[in-house]
Parts: sequence; C-alpha cells; structure tokens
Amino acid sequence: MKKRHSWKRKLVAGVCAVALAAGMTGCSASDTQGEESAANSSTAANDAAATPATKELHAGSTTYFYAESMDPAADWDSWYLCYYGIAETLFKVSDDLTAEPWLAESIEGDDGQHWTLKIREGVTFSNGEPVDAAAVKAAWERTYTENSRGAETLAIDEMTADGQTLSLVTSEKVPGIENILCDPLLCVYYVGDGIDYANDTPCTGPYKKVEFVAEDHIVMESNETYWDGTPKLDRVTLTSFTDDNTLTMAMQNGEIDAIAMPSASARATLAQGDYQVFSRTTSRADFIRMNMQHEVIQNDAVRTAVAYCIDRDGYAKVICQDSSVPSWGVYSATLPFGGTEGLKVNVSECSVEAAAQTLEDAGITDGDGDGVRELNGKPIEINLYTCTNYERFTQLADDMQSKLGQAGIKLNIVPIDYFIEDAETFAKDDPDMVFNSMAMAPTGDAAYFAKQCFATDASSNLGKYSNPQVDALIDQLNATYDIDERNELARQIAQIVLDDVPCIFFANTDASVIADPGVSGLDASPSEYYFVTVDADVA
Repeated sequence: MKKRHSWKRKLVAGVCAVALAAGMTGCSASDTQGEESAANSSTAANDAAATPATKELHAGSTTYFYAESMDPAADWDSWYLCYYGIAETLFKVSDDLTAEPWLAESIEGDDGQHWTLKIREGVTFSNGEPVDAAAVKAAWERTYTENSRGAETLAIDEMTADGQTLSLVTSEKVPGIENILCDPLLCVYYVGDGIDYANDTPCTGPYKKVEFVAEDHIVMESNETYWDGTPKLDRVTLTSFTDDNTLTMAMQNGEIDAIAMPSASARATLAQGDYQVFSRTTSRADFIRMNMQHEVIQNDAVRTAVAYCIDRDGYAKVICQDSSVPSWGVYSATLPFGGTEGLKVNVSECSVEAAAQTLEDAGITDGDGDGVRELNGKPIEINLYTCTNYERFTQLADDMQSKLGQAGIKLNIVPIDYFIEDAETFAKDDPDMVFNSMAMAPTGDAAYFAKQCFATDASSNLGKYSNPQVDALIDQLNATYDIDERNELARQIAQIVLDDVPCIFFANTDASVIADPGVSGLDASPSEYYFVTVDADVA
C-alpha cells in the first residue's frame, strides 16, 4: 500500500513552498524580477488561503471493506454498500435496535399481509433520478430475481406502485415488518438501461463511488443530490488490509484516519496512543459451522467433542482481550430471547478430558495406538477452514488443534484469504468445519438468523442442517405477533440447536471504531449496518 498524506499535510507543504519562494528574491536577475516574484507568490498564497482544502477521510479494516461488487443484489454486497454510506433502506435500525423511517415516511397494514408504504418526497438517486414507489418496486424486483435471500427476508406476492405509494401483499403475516425493511438486502437503487450494476449502481446515500477494486478498496465522493443534509467530506477512501499488523502501522503512520472493527491486538496497541475508541454491544456471534453432509461431522459425539475443546473464556479474555464475551448458548445475552437462562446447556466448560470421555462413551477409540481415534475404521481427521483476515480465529484454531489432538482427533487447519459466506464457495471448498462471524439479530428480529441459517434449504444454511421441528417453530415464529411468545419460540429453537450442534456459538463480539482525535460522525452501530454517515467529518 502506498503511503498517502492527509489534506492537512498537503496544505502545510503548500504554504511552506510559497514562503520559500517569497524568501528567495536575492537569486533573481533584477530587483524588478524579484518584486514580480514576490507579488506572484503573495497572490498564490492568497489564492491558497481562499480555496478550502479538500476534506478527505481514509479508513481501513481487515474484514469490513471487502465488497465483491457494487451490485446491491449480489450475494451480501448490499450490506457493504449500506456500511459504506452509498445505499439506504426504507427503514433504519436505531441504537436500541428498533426501526425508524428512513426512505419511507410511514407504513400501514391492518391484517398483517396488506401494507401501504409512503415513500419520502424529494429523494433522488446519485444520478439525479427521482425516488418514487415505482423505483423501489423495480429495485426489489431485480433483487428478488438475482438473490435467493429476497424471498426469505420478505416474501411478497404482489407489489403495486402509484406515485409515492407502494402497496405490498406479503405471502404470510409479517410481524415486525418495519424491522425487516431495515435489512440492507432491501435497499433502494436505480434500475435502468445502461447501468453496470457490478461496477457502479446509483443509490441514495451521502456518498457515491469514484473508484472500486473488488475486495481491495473503494474511493467515494460526496453525493451532491443527497436528500438528508450535506455530506461534510469531499472524498472517502476505504481500504481492505490483509493483516492486522499492517493495518495498525498504517494508523500509527498517519496513512489512515480510522479503523472499522479493529482486532483485539490493534485495539490494545492503539489504545496506548491518542485515539478515540467507540464501541457498542451487538448481536454478532463468532461460531463454527459444521458440514452436516460429511460422515465424520454427522457423528454426534465428534461434534460434542469439538465443542468441549473450544476455550471460550480464554478466547474472550486473552485472544480478544475483553472485546467479546463467552457464549455457551446460541443467541447473545443482550437479546431478550438470548443467553442460557432456561436452556439445558450440554457443554458448559472447556475440557479435553470431557471431550475424550464423550468419544470413549460413544465407542470411538484409538485401536492402533497412534494417538488418533478411529470412526468406522478410519482415523478421525477434520479440516477446519479459517480466513487469515480474522486474526482471532487463527489463534483459536491453533489452540483447538492442540486440545483436539490430546482428545484423539486430528485437526487440520486450512488457512484461506477469503470469506466462506455463500453456498457456492462453501460447496467448492467443501470444508468439514469453518469459522464464521455473523450478526444474529441486526434488526432485533428474533426470526432473522433462524430463517437464514437454521431452516432446511435456507440460503445461508451452508452446512445443510435440517430438523423438521425447527422448521415448524420457524413457521410459527413468522406468524406470531406477541413479543413474549416470539421470544419463547426463539428460545425453543435455540434449545434444539444446542442439542443438535450444527453450529457451535462460542463468543459474542462488540462493534467498535478507532479514530484520530479529529474524526467524528462515524457509526459503530449495534446493527453493524452503518459506518460512513452524512455527519462523518475530519477536523
């Protein structure tokens, strides 16, 4: 990465150059030339003072600036576009995880299936085209065609556009539809002829793309037609770093002004300097996803043994340096349906001895005495895939390898430099297990994660877990309005998942931002949907 200089350094350099030129009149050929030179220098200095310096923010991250395209309908790229400050949704998640109007002014519905949305007047896309109900309808129709998560997020039977009024008929009753409309997948973008969606999609946010290199960086400039205030920055550059050491040094060297979601080591190092740290509790979970199609993983005792060999307390306190909390359940304890109260927790400690005993009780022994137990006549060997951008996962994998080895399971760590977050990549790599990190209730909706990751054939159920009882509870949850009943259904789902162990949820992490003292307006939102805002600024 090339070192850059901040706008403040550029301005100082310019003033020094002017002063130097003014002081070198003794080298001129004549007094007249010297006077002209001084006059010209004075004019240049006045022009420089009259022209405001470009306000530019540079931010870095190892995991959060990793968009594969500028297409809101592709995979999870809509999440990145909202995080960057490019795209927006009809409703927005507030700090208390409730929904508030954003591009929509209101929503009404009497029977839970027929809805009338009033789209805000005066909003335009970054290309100047107006945002009306027809524009929202066109964006959603394209998204639903391109992305299978559309129907999971909000199943729509019919859409009708009339001016600023969008009418929806949903396939089923939708409790908390305002929260669902906060999902970045339902962001609003321009659909029209000649649009290269993968490279540059006009949206409604305070910033728009200038330069983009997939999974590397994006340069943005302010959207002059933005509807909700005037962006304070002229340019924003977001860079994806390959490792935490390089990212930390970039911050210390002044190459970047802020870090989104820094690692524990980066936080610990930079906390010693004159930096701001913003942190919010979220619903994000760090977990291991099991490939339930693999023979070795299908064995209940093997999955339970893996769960026993995760040092959750050490992970939270030592590896994450208290920037996460241990999890022995499914959902974060910060959620009304989360924590372990009322649940039967089958694994409540890190214990190599308990892992070994679990395997022994299941008749899984080391018949040839080589230190590795056999299952169905074959040594138990598990491939764990981990993205090297996640420093904390790399460290945990090493510890798990040692503990599982002592219990009689050979763990192979497969380092990769990309994220396994879609079905295509998962199927291609075909891991036994993979580390994942996901927000489980970014909109506060109890059904969000279950619909995407636990339901049979769900788009993000990459390990192909299936339990008819869970499917039935999810259907019931989707049709239940009472909050207490919804929370209880979510807890019932959590209990079955704890029993089945298709995933092992071992920690809940905070959302945080580290920034220079002069930076303001960046968001460390509990939903993790937002980072660059219209209020983002540098002093």
